[in-house]
Amino acid sequence: MPLTLLLAAVLLPSPARACGGMFCDAVTPVDQSAERIIFSFDSGGFVDTEVQITYSGQDDDFAWVVPVPAEPELYVSNDALFTALANATIPTYTLQTAETWYEKSCAGLTEVEPPPLPEFGTADYTDTADTDSGAINVVSTLTVGPYDTVVLQATDADVLVLWLQDQGYNLPEQLSTVLEPYVAEGQYFVALKLSSDKDTGDLTPLGMRYPATAASIPIQLTSVAAVPDLPIEVFVLGESRAVPDNYLHVTLNEAALDWFGGTANYRSVVAKAADEAGGQAFATDFVGPTANLGVRVWTEGVLHEEELAAEPDPIRWLNVVLGAVTASAQLTAFLPTVVPPPDGVDATSFLACPDCYAEDYVFPDWDPAAATTALDAAILTPLRAQQARLDRSPTLTRLFTTMDPSEMTADPIFVQNADLPQEVSATHVATQHLTYIDGALSSLALETAEGITYDIADPAAPSTEGIDKPSAMVISDLGATGAGTVLFDGTKAAKYAAEVTPDGCGGQDLGAAAPLLLLGAGLLRRRRR
Repeated sequence: MPLTLLLAAVLLPSPARACGGMFCDAVTPVDQSAERIIFSFDSGGFVDTEVQITYSGQDDDFAWVVPVPAEPELYVSNDALFTALANATIPTYTLQTAETWYEKSCAGLTEVEPPPLPEFGTADYTDTADTDSGAINVVSTLTVGPYDTVVLQATDADVLVLWLQDQGYNLPEQLSTVLEPYVAEGQYFVALKLSSDKDTGDLTPLGMRYPATAASIPIQLTSVAAVPDLPIEVFVLGESRAVPDNYLHVTLNEAALDWFGGTANYRSVVAKAADEAGGQAFATDFVGPTANLGVRVWTEGVLHEEELAAEPDPIRWLNVVLGAVTASAQLTAFLPTVVPPPDGVDATSFLACPDCYAEDYVFPDWDPAAATTALDAAILTPLRAQQARLDRSPTLTRLFTTMDPSEMTADPIFVQNADLPQEVSATHVATQHLTYIDGALSSLALETAEGITYDIADPAAPSTEGIDKPSAMVISDLGATGAGTVLFDGTKAAKYAAEVTPDGCGGQDLGAAAPLLLLGAGLLRRRRR
């Protein structure tokens, strides 16, 4: 990476940071299946960061540390917005078919009508010290949802790690090395662990709000406890499109996707594209107007809390909530705490059909007002806040990459750019061109949306494996303004299909290996279905 890009991570004022380091037993990396983060910019110069925490390990071993540029306001978030944004913007890949049928005779090839077409579907790709020395400044200690949190500053990274370990945070000794740059910058640190009465089933997304001019992921901390090819999914809500500022940007070569296998290799193609860009790059999955997505995690008026607070029947109370409140892991975990299932019935079965147990259900201590107040605090308030952030943001950007720990040497920074195209579709279509001669499949080629066609070696068992192609079609260096700089343009090196030569009685061989006609040639007429 050029020196100027590295300097940007240090010199850019007040970047908002998310994700951080998650650790378990201070030796074994936590299996973080993915990092999923939502950044929300507002016009007042603040950034809200919501982090969906995924963790596999013992309850007592969970610990999480993240640096932030200013003292943050911490709050409980909710899975609902993560799920809604992911579902609304998931890239979809449709393989359509164009067939051309010929009969061979002494006069050459004659186009004929094809038999009925088969059906083709759509696939979705689917982390002993004390404060007497003055090295530690504890700003606040709070219980936020299921977490015991501490916000602090430090002047010595080694003392910081020792102090947190003394407070019961399971952190590896080598963490001080990656913390040193953040300590040197005077960053604040948010550390959290599960409260003593909580377990990993109580994990909930964490929100942080503080003044910032850009959004950043402290990926160097994540490197201490990350698995290879860690997927990182970033959603940015703001006035305009978001781009990586100090990382590169890749546009995928869609011919590298396994269209014939449901594009299930999407993640590996992104990983290879990022590697072709030096290991630090993001792809854009979607950019577009937020309003067009129809995403709502809360709608005022769907739940009448005054009536709910007076509902004498806990089963009816439960049914109303299940019907009006957006589903989330937090809601599923919360409801049994106020309306516990009958003896011998698990919570999942009970919530799936409360009415199934209504006849024998006895709950003498039912307090609908207390239950509604608890619901408002734990579930409704976070949902209202999420919806407000969504409503104030005209544009949503979804970015994706994967990274190995060895590549996590600079924290990615995201900025908004109003000069770039403000729409990137999540819908992708490619066409498979099949040519039949005398009823037998003669050749097959894949045409991507860019108009580039690749021959498929074995039409009977089609695969994009083995095609000489890059995974990154375009590699760019983007920033807050302008169109950026194209560092690699694969379209200029793409290989096109060769032309089919017509056959006569004494002419050329048109066997199964015959290449497909160029799209612009006039001899064979292409029929789309």
